[in-house]
Amino acid sequence: MNTEMVLVGIILFSGMTAGAVKIWLDKRKEKQNNEKLDDFQA
Repeated sequence: MNTEMVLVGIILFSGMTAGAVKIWLDKRKEKQNNEKLDDFQA
């Protein structure tokens, strides 16, 4: 049972990490798009 708990923990942790990375990439992409729009409007 201990091995199963470790595997579940790894799976959950990797899922949370993947979600955090996706959110970070989305925010970074949005920020770059906003900067490009500001350059065009200036």
